[in-house]
Amino acid sequence: MRRNRHLTFLFALGIVGLAAAAALPGSATAQRPGGAFGGFANNPGARLWAALNQRFEGFSERLALSDEQANSAAVLIADFREANEDALGRYDRMRAQMRDRVGGAARRGGGGGARRGAGGGNAQARQAMQEMRRLVDQLGPAFEVLHRDFSALLSEEQTETLTSLLQRQPRG
Repeated sequence: MRRNRHLTFLFALGIVGLAAAAALPGSATAQRPGGAFGGFANNPGARLWAALNQRFEGFSERLALSDEQANSAAVLIADFREANEDALGRYDRMRAQMRDRVGGAARRGGGGGARRGAGGGNAQARQAMQEMRRLVDQLGPAFEVLHRDFSALLSEEQTETLTSLLQRQPRG
């Protein structure tokens, strides 16, 4: 039963990925390292933001931040959030929509609903991909600055721990 859920999820994820890839011109994916998102999913700053935004206390404990470092990080996070408020709001909404779409396709039994959409899904997928590209262009550099500034707060040992915490883990 569990294996079927995993396979259904992977199939739905594949359908979403194919729809997204079909919506992109070939040259757009060739111009950006890491695919259409310009390596956004591989951006350690984006993963750092997710960790700091969603689970700061646990993340700071794993890094063994001192009180001074934690306070400096809190100021850095607040400044980052304020400076990028609009784009971060769109980013959070887009991520939630993508999760809902993938989860909805898995609940329907593996993406069959996308084929029944008679093409309506392609326009929506294309629009979503364009919006995500704009967010990548806008937030990518800001995430890199966040990563640099946050790393500057850390000792050498903490920086090594941060690097290992931010590495993409293969799903298994």
